[in-house]
Amino acid sequence: KQWYQRRVREVMGVGYDRSLGGYEMDIRLRDFLANKFTEKYPKKSPITKNKRAMSKLLKEAKKVKTVLSANSDVFAQVETLHEDTDFRVKVSREEMEALFSDLYPRISAPFEEAITVSGVSRSEIDQVVLFGGGTRVPRVQEEIKKATGASVLHKYINTDEAAAMGSAFMAATASSVFRTKEIKLKDANQFPFFVAFHKLVLNDEGDITEEKLVNKELYYRNNAYPQKKAMTFTKFTDDFHFNVSYGNLAFLSEGQSKEFGVEELMRVNIKGVRDVYNQHHDKTAKGIKAHLLVSESGMINIDSVEAIFETIPANKTESGWLDSVSNFFGGNEEGEQKEGEKKDGETKEGEAKVGANRTSRVHLSPC
Repeated sequence: KQWYQRRVREVMGVGYDRSLGGYEMDIRLRDFLANKFTEKYPKKSPITKNKRAMSKLLKEAKKVKTVLSANSDVFAQVETLHEDTDFRVKVSREEMEALFSDLYPRISAPFEEAITVSGVSRSEIDQVVLFGGGTRVPRVQEEIKKATGASVLHKYINTDEAAAMGSAFMAATASSVFRTKEIKLKDANQFPFFVAFHKLVLNDEGDITEEKLVNKELYYRNNAYPQKKAMTFTKFTDDFHFNVSYGNLAFLSEGQSKEFGVEELMRVNIKGVRDVYNQHHDKTAKGIKAHLLVSESGMINIDSVEAIFETIPANKTESGWLDSVSNFFGGNEEGEQKEGEKKDGETKEGEAKVGANRTSRVHLSPC
């Protein structure tokens, strides 16, 4: 199937520069027009202090950028712009490109980052589809061709409306009211998530002798989401806490790093551990399992927390009976193994050995 016929969209890599884009171009054009007005009417009060006038200039700047993408020059004009004064000035494409001259060398970096992270080569890129109003600028298109190695840029979508239309379709798919063709999106996590906690070191008598700080990368960079993962804490028999934060961000530039501020995202307190252990003192404790979920929005949160206990059957008769029932419903002959199944003696994470031990789960309250 062609990429547009597939129901599952998968993001393989992302590159970005938050201060580079169409809005930055619009602001520069707006300020350029404001300076032209001041040059033409020097006796007027500063137009930059008139928010209404600057808003009108921003709207006109967007229009000028669009027109100059297909023409060599255009007249920018706004009626009663400032102090009952009409404004009209000619703007050329050369003047516009001069305003953006320092932006063009930065265009290639996000593309190179996305291609590198995705693990594909430029020769494997089938199409480059333009998205976003800023891509209408001819010089921007030239830089995109250089960065991607594409000979042709595809322009068959409305660069301004595509994001709104895509959001509307995704919302309709998630709703139970509308009947639409299901569209699934597998996005890529841009920043790794770490879980930090103090690991308890116990002696032979079960007393705590040492606490070690452990940082574990639970979601790595470019990890697909939505996705749920679990961590099991085996040494805690009382209430405890762990922290969730961004992981190693060394791959970010200096400017990108400043956007984060505090890297710690949340502190999770697990309560009721001691009470649950006392209620199940006759069972073997297998630890506290916390399930963390990165949602469709890319937000990480705690889905559930549970204490796991295991009960060993008192005699082999019961165990043998459970084995027989398991084999009966499974339909496998002795020694047969299905694809993807674990070998003898192994269990998948979070599962108990059927016919050997029984596992019970008790939910706890994270806060």
